[in-house]
Amino acid sequence: MDTKFNNTNTRIVLREYVPPGINTTTCFSVDKSQQVPSPDSLTDGQVLVKVFALSIDPHLRIYLLAPEDQDPVVPQSSHPLGEAFASIGVGIVTASKSSKFAVGDRIRSVTLPWQDYAVMDATNLIKLPADETIPLQDYLGVLGMPSFTAYLGVVTAGKAKAGETLLVSAASGAVGQMVVQLAKARGLRVIGIAGSEEKTARVKSIGADQVINYKTCGDYEQAIKAAAPGGIDVYFDAVGGSILDAAFLNLNAGARVVLCGSMTTFGADRSKITGIKNLDTLIVKEATVQGIFWYPHLGTQVETDFFEEATRLVKQGKVDFKVDERTGLESAPQALVDPYEGKNFGKITVLL
Repeated sequence: MDTKFNNTNTRIVLREYVPPGINTTTCFSVDKSQQVPSPDSLTDGQVLVKVFALSIDPHLRIYLLAPEDQDPVVPQSSHPLGEAFASIGVGIVTASKSSKFAVGDRIRSVTLPWQDYAVMDATNLIKLPADETIPLQDYLGVLGMPSFTAYLGVVTAGKAKAGETLLVSAASGAVGQMVVQLAKARGLRVIGIAGSEEKTARVKSIGADQVINYKTCGDYEQAIKAAAPGGIDVYFDAVGGSILDAAFLNLNAGARVVLCGSMTTFGADRSKITGIKNLDTLIVKEATVQGIFWYPHLGTQVETDFFEEATRLVKQGKVDFKVDERTGLESAPQALVDPYEGKNFGKITVLL
Protein backbone atom coordinates (compact mmCIF):
# COMPACT_ATOMS: atom_id res chain seq x y z
CA MET A 1 0.00 0.00 0.00
CA ASP A 2 1.23 3.50 -0.81
CA THR A 3 -0.03 5.66 2.05
CA LYS A 4 0.39 8.73 -0.10
CA PHE A 5 -2.75 7.73 -1.96
CA ASN A 6 -4.57 5.41 0.42
CA ASN A 7 -4.29 5.73 4.18
CA THR A 8 -6.86 3.05 5.02
CA ASN A 9 -5.57 0.26 7.23
CA THR A 10 -7.82 -2.64 6.21
CA ARG A 11 -8.27 -5.36 8.86
CA ILE A 12 -9.87 -8.81 8.93
CA VAL A 13 -11.68 -8.92 12.27
CA LEU A 14 -13.05 -11.91 14.15
CA ARG A 15 -16.63 -10.79 14.79
CA GLU A 16 -18.12 -13.98 16.26
CA TYR A 17 -17.04 -17.42 17.41
CA VAL A 18 -17.63 -20.62 15.45
CA PRO A 19 -19.30 -23.73 16.93
CA PRO A 20 -17.11 -26.85 17.15
CA GLY A 21 -16.94 -28.79 13.90
CA ILE A 22 -18.23 -25.94 11.73
CA ASN A 23 -16.05 -24.34 9.06
CA THR A 24 -17.18 -20.97 7.78
CA THR A 25 -15.91 -17.55 6.74
CA THR A 26 -18.95 -15.70 8.13
CA CYS A 27 -17.24 -15.28 11.50
CA PHE A 28 -14.92 -12.71 9.92
CA SER A 29 -15.64 -9.19 8.76
CA VAL A 30 -13.64 -6.64 6.78
CA ASP A 31 -12.96 -3.42 8.68
CA LYS A 32 -11.87 -0.35 6.72
CA SER A 33 -12.60 2.19 9.43
CA GLN A 34 -9.05 2.71 10.63
CA GLN A 35 -6.10 4.62 9.21
CA VAL A 36 -2.48 3.56 8.97
CA PRO A 37 -0.78 4.47 12.27
CA SER A 38 1.52 7.46 12.15
CA PRO A 39 5.22 6.90 12.96
CA ASP A 40 4.80 9.65 15.53
CA SER A 41 2.30 7.47 17.42
CA LEU A 42 4.92 4.84 18.25
CA THR A 43 6.18 4.52 21.80
CA ASP A 44 9.61 3.31 22.86
CA GLY A 45 10.23 -0.29 21.82
CA GLN A 46 7.57 -0.30 19.10
CA VAL A 47 7.89 -0.60 15.33
CA LEU A 48 5.45 -0.08 12.48
CA VAL A 49 5.34 -3.05 10.13
CA LYS A 50 3.97 -3.24 6.59
CA VAL A 51 2.50 -6.72 6.51
CA PHE A 52 3.79 -8.53 3.44
CA ALA A 53 2.47 -12.09 3.71
CA LEU A 54 0.49 -14.25 6.14
CA SER A 55 0.77 -17.94 6.90
CA ILE A 56 -2.52 -19.85 6.87
CA ASP A 57 -2.27 -23.02 8.95
CA PRO A 58 -4.91 -25.58 9.99
CA HIS A 59 -4.32 -25.15 13.71
CA LEU A 60 -5.71 -21.59 13.52
CA ARG A 61 -9.17 -23.18 13.54
CA ILE A 62 -8.73 -23.69 17.30
CA TYR A 63 -8.71 -19.94 17.93
CA LEU A 64 -12.16 -19.49 16.40
CA LEU A 65 -13.82 -21.41 19.24
CA ALA A 66 -15.69 -19.57 22.00
CA PRO A 67 -14.21 -19.70 25.53
CA GLU A 68 -16.85 -22.22 26.61
CA ASP A 69 -15.98 -24.44 23.62
CA GLN A 70 -12.23 -24.24 24.07
CA ASP A 71 -10.25 -27.25 23.04
CA PRO A 72 -8.95 -28.90 26.25
CA VAL A 73 -5.66 -29.57 24.47
CA VAL A 74 -5.09 -25.83 23.90
CA PRO A 75 -6.79 -24.05 26.83
CA GLN A 76 -7.44 -20.29 26.82
CA SER A 77 -6.95 -20.13 23.08
CA SER A 78 -9.97 -18.11 21.96
CA HIS A 79 -9.07 -15.06 19.90
CA PRO A 80 -10.61 -11.81 21.21
CA LEU A 81 -13.72 -10.70 19.32
CA GLY A 82 -13.60 -7.38 17.53
CA GLU A 83 -9.85 -7.53 16.97
CA ALA A 84 -7.87 -8.34 13.84
CA PHE A 85 -7.18 -12.05 13.61
CA ALA A 86 -3.51 -13.03 13.71
CA SER A 87 -1.13 -15.70 12.49
CA ILE A 88 2.50 -16.18 11.60
CA GLY A 89 3.49 -13.53 9.10
CA VAL A 90 6.32 -11.57 7.56
CA GLY A 91 6.70 -7.88 6.87
CA ILE A 92 8.98 -4.90 6.51
CA VAL A 93 9.68 -2.25 9.14
CA THR A 94 8.52 1.18 7.95
CA ALA A 95 9.12 3.11 11.18
CA SER A 96 10.92 2.24 14.39
CA LYS A 97 11.39 3.38 17.96
CA SER A 98 13.41 0.29 18.84
CA SER A 99 17.19 0.03 18.87
CA LYS A 100 16.82 -3.54 17.57
CA PHE A 101 15.11 -2.66 14.29
CA ALA A 102 15.70 -0.13 11.53
CA VAL A 103 13.50 0.99 8.66
CA GLY A 104 13.74 -1.59 5.89
CA ASP A 105 14.43 -4.58 8.16
CA ARG A 106 12.62 -7.77 7.20
CA ILE A 107 10.79 -9.40 10.11
CA ARG A 108 8.71 -12.40 11.07
CA SER A 109 6.20 -12.65 13.91
CA VAL A 110 4.08 -15.51 15.20
CA THR A 111 1.25 -13.05 15.97
CA LEU A 112 1.12 -10.69 13.01
CA PRO A 113 -2.37 -9.17 12.70
CA TRP A 114 -4.41 -9.68 9.55
CA GLN A 115 -4.19 -6.04 8.47
CA ASP A 116 -2.17 -3.88 6.11
CA TYR A 117 0.00 -2.24 8.76
CA ALA A 118 0.61 -3.25 12.38
CA VAL A 119 2.22 -1.58 15.38
CA MET A 120 4.29 -4.29 17.05
CA ASP A 121 6.44 -4.53 20.15
CA ALA A 122 10.00 -5.31 19.12
CA THR A 123 10.04 -8.25 21.54
CA ASN A 124 7.45 -10.00 19.36
CA LEU A 125 9.54 -9.81 16.19
CA ILE A 126 12.36 -11.86 14.72
CA LYS A 127 14.77 -10.11 12.37
CA LEU A 128 15.24 -12.03 9.13
CA PRO A 129 18.36 -12.05 6.96
CA ALA A 130 18.71 -9.10 4.62
CA ASP A 131 19.48 -11.48 1.73
CA GLU A 132 16.92 -10.35 -0.86
CA THR A 133 17.79 -13.26 -3.15
CA ILE A 134 15.42 -15.19 -0.89
CA PRO A 135 11.80 -14.03 -1.27
CA LEU A 136 10.35 -12.79 2.01
CA GLN A 137 7.42 -15.21 1.84
CA ASP A 138 9.84 -18.17 1.84
CA TYR A 139 10.27 -17.59 5.57
CA LEU A 140 6.67 -18.78 5.99
CA GLY A 141 7.23 -22.00 4.08
CA VAL A 142 10.41 -23.64 2.92
CA LEU A 143 12.45 -21.65 5.49
CA GLY A 144 9.65 -21.32 8.01
CA MET A 145 7.48 -23.21 10.46
CA PRO A 146 6.34 -26.06 8.15
CA SER A 147 9.86 -27.04 7.14
CA PHE A 148 11.16 -26.62 10.68
CA THR A 149 8.39 -28.92 11.89
CA ALA A 150 9.37 -31.47 9.24
CA TYR A 151 13.00 -31.24 10.35
CA LEU A 152 12.07 -31.75 14.02
CA GLY A 153 10.01 -34.79 13.10
CA VAL A 154 12.44 -36.49 10.73
CA VAL A 155 15.74 -35.64 12.42
CA THR A 156 15.12 -34.83 16.09
CA ALA A 157 12.12 -36.93 17.14
CA GLY A 158 12.03 -39.50 14.32
CA LYS A 159 15.77 -40.21 14.43
CA ALA A 160 15.43 -41.34 10.82
CA LYS A 161 18.26 -43.51 9.53
CA ALA A 162 19.27 -44.57 6.03
CA GLY A 163 17.62 -47.79 4.95
CA GLU A 164 14.55 -47.35 7.15
CA THR A 165 10.98 -46.89 5.94
CA LEU A 166 9.07 -43.71 6.72
CA LEU A 167 5.33 -43.19 6.27
CA VAL A 168 3.93 -39.66 6.21
CA SER A 169 0.30 -38.53 6.09
CA ALA A 170 -0.81 -35.29 4.40
CA ALA A 171 2.30 -35.76 2.29
CA SER A 172 1.40 -33.07 -0.23
CA GLY A 173 0.83 -30.46 2.45
CA ALA A 174 3.05 -27.74 3.86
CA VAL A 175 4.87 -30.02 6.30
CA GLY A 176 4.50 -33.33 4.52
CA GLN A 177 6.26 -32.30 1.33
CA MET A 178 9.38 -31.41 3.33
CA VAL A 179 9.17 -34.63 5.34
CA VAL A 180 9.33 -36.56 2.07
CA GLN A 181 12.35 -34.64 0.79
CA LEU A 182 14.30 -34.58 4.05
CA ALA A 183 13.78 -38.31 4.51
CA LYS A 184 14.82 -39.13 0.95
CA ALA A 185 17.93 -36.97 1.34
CA ARG A 186 18.84 -39.15 4.32
CA GLY A 187 18.44 -42.41 2.40
CA LEU A 188 15.07 -43.63 3.67
CA ARG A 189 12.33 -45.40 1.76
CA VAL A 190 9.36 -43.03 1.87
CA ILE A 191 5.67 -43.76 1.55
CA GLY A 192 3.29 -40.82 1.36
CA ILE A 193 -0.44 -40.55 1.97
CA ALA A 194 -2.47 -37.91 0.09
CA GLY A 195 -6.07 -37.34 -0.98
CA SER A 196 -6.30 -37.01 -4.78
CA GLU A 197 -4.65 -38.25 -7.94
CA GLU A 198 -3.09 -34.84 -8.48
CA LYS A 199 -1.69 -34.80 -4.96
CA THR A 200 -0.39 -38.36 -5.09
CA ALA A 201 1.35 -37.56 -8.39
CA ARG A 202 2.92 -34.53 -6.76
CA VAL A 203 4.21 -36.56 -3.81
CA LYS A 204 5.67 -39.11 -6.20
CA SER A 205 7.39 -36.35 -8.17
CA ILE A 206 9.27 -35.06 -5.11
CA GLY A 207 10.75 -38.46 -4.36
CA ALA A 208 8.28 -40.70 -2.53
CA ASP A 209 8.78 -44.35 -3.39
CA GLN A 210 5.07 -45.09 -3.11
CA VAL A 211 1.96 -43.02 -2.46
CA ILE A 212 -1.41 -44.07 -1.05
CA ASN A 213 -4.58 -42.22 -2.04
CA TYR A 214 -6.56 -42.46 1.19
CA LYS A 215 -9.81 -41.61 -0.57
CA THR A 216 -9.64 -44.59 -2.92
CA CYS A 217 -7.40 -47.16 -1.22
CA GLY A 218 -10.08 -48.86 0.86
CA ASP A 219 -8.91 -50.41 4.11
CA TYR A 220 -6.12 -48.21 5.50
CA GLU A 221 -4.33 -50.98 7.36
CA GLN A 222 -4.13 -53.19 4.29
CA ALA A 223 -3.15 -50.31 2.01
CA ILE A 224 -0.22 -49.42 4.27
CA LYS A 225 0.78 -53.06 4.56
CA ALA A 226 0.79 -53.43 0.77
CA ALA A 227 2.93 -50.30 0.36
CA ALA A 228 5.29 -51.27 3.19
CA PRO A 229 5.36 -55.07 3.48
CA GLY A 230 8.53 -54.75 5.59
CA GLY A 231 6.77 -52.49 8.10
CA ILE A 232 7.16 -48.87 9.15
CA ASP A 233 10.11 -47.55 11.16
CA VAL A 234 9.01 -43.90 11.35
CA TYR A 235 5.45 -42.63 11.01
CA PHE A 236 5.02 -38.87 10.69
CA ASP A 237 1.38 -38.09 11.44
CA ALA A 238 -0.52 -34.90 10.68
CA VAL A 239 -4.11 -36.16 10.62
CA GLY A 240 -4.79 -38.45 13.57
CA GLY A 241 -7.93 -40.60 13.53
CA SER A 242 -8.29 -43.86 11.63
CA ILE A 243 -5.14 -43.41 9.54
CA LEU A 244 -3.05 -43.10 12.71
CA ASP A 245 -4.80 -46.15 14.11
CA ALA A 246 -4.02 -48.16 10.97
CA ALA A 247 -0.39 -47.04 11.02
CA PHE A 248 0.02 -48.47 14.53
CA LEU A 249 -0.75 -51.94 13.15
CA ASN A 250 2.09 -51.66 10.63
CA LEU A 251 4.90 -50.54 12.92
CA ASN A 252 8.19 -52.36 13.22
CA ALA A 253 9.82 -53.08 16.57
CA GLY A 254 11.34 -49.92 17.97
CA ALA A 255 9.38 -47.67 15.59
CA ARG A 256 9.02 -43.95 16.24
CA VAL A 257 5.65 -42.25 15.77
CA VAL A 258 5.84 -38.47 15.41
CA LEU A 259 2.67 -36.43 15.97
CA CYS A 260 2.70 -32.92 14.50
CA GLY A 261 -0.98 -32.24 13.84
CA SER A 262 -4.47 -33.68 13.94
CA MET A 263 -6.67 -32.46 11.13
CA THR A 264 -9.44 -34.81 12.26
CA THR A 265 -9.76 -33.08 15.64
CA PHE A 266 -8.70 -29.42 15.26
CA GLY A 267 -11.75 -27.38 16.21
CA ALA A 268 -13.99 -30.47 16.16
CA ASP A 269 -16.82 -31.42 18.49
CA ARG A 270 -14.87 -33.73 20.80
CA SER A 271 -18.00 -35.61 21.83
CA LYS A 272 -18.09 -37.01 18.30
CA ILE A 273 -14.42 -38.00 18.07
CA THR A 274 -13.74 -41.73 18.23
CA GLY A 275 -10.79 -43.03 20.20
CA ILE A 276 -7.67 -44.85 19.06
CA LYS A 277 -8.16 -48.63 19.20
CA ASN A 278 -4.69 -49.98 18.55
CA LEU A 279 -2.55 -48.41 21.27
CA ASP A 280 -1.61 -51.86 22.60
CA THR A 281 0.46 -52.35 19.46
CA LEU A 282 2.91 -49.82 20.90
CA ILE A 283 3.56 -52.13 23.85
CA VAL A 284 4.31 -55.19 21.75
CA LYS A 285 6.49 -53.25 19.31
CA GLU A 286 8.19 -51.20 22.04
CA ALA A 287 7.42 -48.20 19.86
CA THR A 288 7.57 -44.59 20.99
CA VAL A 289 5.13 -41.76 20.30
CA GLN A 290 6.33 -38.18 20.52
CA GLY A 291 4.51 -34.97 19.82
CA ILE A 292 6.45 -32.09 18.27
CA PHE A 293 5.74 -28.39 18.39
CA TRP A 294 8.11 -25.99 16.69
CA TYR A 295 7.61 -22.95 18.94
CA PRO A 296 9.63 -24.09 22.00
CA HIS A 297 12.61 -24.76 19.73
CA LEU A 298 12.90 -21.21 18.39
CA GLY A 299 16.31 -19.76 19.17
CA THR A 300 17.86 -23.16 19.89
CA GLN A 301 20.73 -24.96 18.19
CA VAL A 302 18.17 -27.20 16.52
CA GLU A 303 16.66 -24.20 14.74
CA THR A 304 20.11 -22.99 13.71
CA ASP A 305 20.94 -26.42 12.28
CA PHE A 306 17.64 -26.54 10.40
CA PHE A 307 17.99 -23.05 9.00
CA GLU A 308 21.53 -23.67 7.76
CA GLU A 309 20.54 -26.91 6.05
CA ALA A 310 17.31 -25.56 4.56
CA THR A 311 18.96 -22.37 3.28
CA ARG A 312 21.73 -24.39 1.65
CA LEU A 313 19.28 -26.75 -0.02
CA VAL A 314 17.14 -23.84 -1.26
CA LYS A 315 20.11 -22.00 -2.74
CA GLN A 316 21.29 -25.21 -4.40
CA GLY A 317 17.85 -25.72 -5.93
CA LYS A 318 17.44 -29.07 -4.19
CA VAL A 319 14.05 -28.40 -2.61
CA ASP A 320 10.77 -28.49 -4.51
CA PHE A 321 8.35 -26.69 -2.21
CA LYS A 322 4.82 -26.14 -3.47
CA VAL A 323 3.01 -23.02 -2.32
CA ASP A 324 -0.73 -22.41 -2.60
CA GLU A 325 -0.48 -18.65 -2.93
CA ARG A 326 -3.53 -16.44 -2.44
CA THR A 327 -3.58 -12.73 -3.23
CA GLY A 328 -5.13 -9.97 -1.14
CA LEU A 329 -5.85 -9.67 2.56
CA GLU A 330 -9.55 -10.37 2.06
CA SER A 331 -8.76 -13.87 0.71
CA ALA A 332 -7.44 -14.96 4.13
CA PRO A 333 -10.73 -16.23 5.67
CA GLN A 334 -11.47 -18.56 2.76
CA ALA A 335 -7.87 -19.73 2.80
CA LEU A 336 -8.36 -20.83 6.41
CA VAL A 337 -11.48 -22.85 5.58
CA ASP A 338 -10.09 -24.57 2.47
CA PRO A 339 -7.76 -27.14 4.15
CA TYR A 340 -10.72 -28.65 5.97
CA GLU A 341 -12.49 -29.16 2.65
CA GLY A 342 -9.45 -30.52 0.82
CA LYS A 343 -9.23 -27.43 -1.38
CA ASN A 344 -5.63 -26.49 -0.68
CA PHE A 345 -2.56 -27.91 -2.39
CA GLY A 346 0.72 -27.18 -0.64
CA LYS A 347 1.57 -24.46 1.85
CA ILE A 348 -1.08 -21.69 1.91
CA THR A 349 0.17 -18.13 2.10
CA VAL A 350 -1.67 -14.88 1.55
CA LEU A 351 0.27 -12.07 -0.14
CA LEU A 352 -0.96 -8.57 0.65
